[in-house]
Amino acid sequence: MTLATSADPMASMLIDQTPEWQALVVHQRAVRDLRMSDLFGREPDRAKRFTISLADIRLDYSKNRITDETMTLLRNLARAADVRGWGEQLFGGVAINTSENRPALHTALRQRSGRVLVDGKDVVAEVAAVRERMARFANSVRDGTWTVHTGTRITDVVHIGIGGSDLGPRMVVEALRSDTVPLRVRFVSCLDDAELTATLAGLVPASTLFIVASKSFTTPETLANAGLARRWLLDALKEEKLVTGHFVALTSKPDAAAKFGVDPANIYPMWDWVGGRYSLWSSIGLPIALALGPEVFDALLDGAGRMDEHFRSTPPEQNLPLTLGLLSVWYTSFFGAETQAILTYDWRLRLLPAWLQQLAMESNGKSVDRDGQPRSEEHTSELQSRFGI
Repeated sequence: MTLATSADPMASMLIDQTPEWQALVVHQRAVRDLRMSDLFGREPDRAKRFTISLADIRLDYSKNRITDETMTLLRNLARAADVRGWGEQLFGGVAINTSENRPALHTALRQRSGRVLVDGKDVVAEVAAVRERMARFANSVRDGTWTVHTGTRITDVVHIGIGGSDLGPRMVVEALRSDTVPLRVRFVSCLDDAELTATLAGLVPASTLFIVASKSFTTPETLANAGLARRWLLDALKEEKLVTGHFVALTSKPDAAAKFGVDPANIYPMWDWVGGRYSLWSSIGLPIALALGPEVFDALLDGAGRMDEHFRSTPPEQNLPLTLGLLSVWYTSFFGAETQAILTYDWRLRLLPAWLQQLAMESNGKSVDRDGQPRSEEHTSELQSRFGI
């Protein structure tokens, strides 16, 4: 992987050829056999020194195989790779997704002010407009003022999606759901129609709303389930015009959703620059607003936006996301660690590890570098030799 910017005189240098990387290689040999008991025994204040916070979020990273020197060397590596510069390009809408030549602007989904231009359009304003539509819709469904063609209010919502279009909103709803919600929101993602059949058991077609979430609106699994849902409604309601009002689409291809039979008034757009693993912050988050209320969805966005700003403005020594990222580099690249355990101690967070797994693997599990070049045989051999893999 090359370094950050073409303005950097070392821009063509592979990151693992830099002095900062080589310093970490040497340092790893000195600390690889350290024991936590020894570190805490000689550093009584270790937990305090290796703990940083943002509001109610507290990161204690003292129980890692690190010293002060480790963290200094890792932060030097971050500077060599121009992490801050790349971060500003990310937030600014630069097409850093070089394989698809487009920006990765999920941060704009939770940005409340300012402007970010993509192809001459202010995407922050576009996002705000869609979010306002979502809030109005969610409130009207929740209070019963929005009804289908038969005049029936909605009691049940079935969200049909797969991957990020399913896992993200499902995770949030399961984590924050209460027993007092006015709507029952369920999720279906499996191509095996047994899941959909079990979900529909006991539901009343006239008061059930389906959300079809697909960025391309060509996802086979999602469209197959949507077709089964349509058939279920048609069998009960008998008239096609009655069925149409029971569907909402979340997609970047509104024409395809309309062709499927979704009323254009019930189509909520997303954008090409929204990756599936980040899409819960977009219109894909509509089931969150329906299940928990638009104010909860807004609070979720505000919290993410605050963390974005923390990442941009906080020095490396106090920066939560940067610290976690550097520790990941430390273990994967210098210790050959292939697995990370995410242990949640609240049953409601049981889907968080699965969502984080998708987030990490789709972001970092690439076989090529940002220039589209496959990992070199020399680099692979070096890793195999160092870690015995």
